[in-house]
Formats: sequence, C-alpha cells, structure tokens
Amino acid sequence: MSEADDLFLGEVSSEVDRARRKFPSSNLVLAALVEEVGELAQAMLKAAAGQWPSYRVYSEAVQVAATALRCAVEGDPSFRDYTEPNTVP
Repeated sequence: MSEADDLFLGEVSSEVDRARRKFPSSNLVLAALVEEVGELAQAMLKAAAGQWPSYRVYSEAVQVAATALRCAVEGDPSFRDYTEPNTVP
C-alpha cells in the first residue's frame, strides 16, 4: 500500500472512533451509509463543476469508508435477518 493509502486508512480509523462516540448504536447504520454515499456523489459532482474544493471529496470518502466499516463489523439491528456480521461465510 502507498503512503497515501495509509494516511487515508488512518483517517478512516479516526472517523470510526469519532462516529462510535457520537452514535454508539449501530441502529440505522445502513441508512447512514446511503446518506454518506449521496454526500460523496454530491461532493464529486460539485468539485468537478468547480463549486466545491476537492478536499470535500476526500472528506466524504473517509466518512463513507468509516460507515461501511461499521456496517461490516457491527451490522445493523434494523435488519434482523443479518445477525452475524463478524463471521465470514
């Protein structure tokens, strides 16, 4: 992995810690992921149009990755059929 990859993953780790402190429950984490993906798409479109700075894309991507990690590791109790998020099939 590159140094940029390591930096990004470090920021994702910090964001996961921050998000868990702010939102300790994993309820509705899937909804949060969908929201974050939408914000990333908006940032990419607005950055491409010169309306937003490019760092917004990076920042939103960190939040998407952090929320995806929570989906993978914690699951979302809103979806009762998904009960064993910490096991690999």
